[in-house]
Amino acid sequence: MPKPPGRSSSREKLLDAAAELIATHSVQELTLEGVAAAAGVTKAGLIYHFKTKDDLLGALVERMSLELDQRSRAKAAQRGATTSARLMALVDDTFDMPPGEKRLQANLLAAATSYPHLLGPVQQLFDRTYGELAGAGPEAGLALVVAAALDGLSLLELLNLHQFSPQQHAAMRQALQQLTQRFD
Repeated sequence: MPKPPGRSSSREKLLDAAAELIATHSVQELTLEGVAAAAGVTKAGLIYHFKTKDDLLGALVERMSLELDQRSRAKAAQRGATTSARLMALVDDTFDMPPGEKRLQANLLAAATSYPHLLGPVQQLFDRTYGELAGAGPEAGLALVVAAALDGLSLLELLNLHQFSPQQHAAMRQALQQLTQRFD
């Protein structure tokens, strides 16, 4: 994931290093020693912040969920903070996700079977998003369908079950953007 400006604390450097290592390798290959080395801190410095690999992974997923939510909400706020704006932000987030962020999410998702506690912050994010869309008035059902379609598209590609062509992406994006305009 892109690093927000101004991040300099050891804790944030450790999370950034862990994210980079997971995006390029896997959660199973992640070691506390490797994260400490990549962040330029001692293992004792890492353990000061994260006692275990589970603690580190949990903090990373929590931070990632928060950043995704904040980014999407900021995009929606720029468009007027309506249901349409929220859905358009989700469309953009789905189709414009950088490759490194996709690899990180795919590798963390693959690790969820071994580390089920990682799902908690992600489930909370989905609960908030779907809860808000459920209150979208008479078109709430359509808003939920659009969000679920975006999540399904992401999961198909993250789990490498299917990769859509650029033309298919463009067609789906256009169709979803047209659907979101119904909420204005």
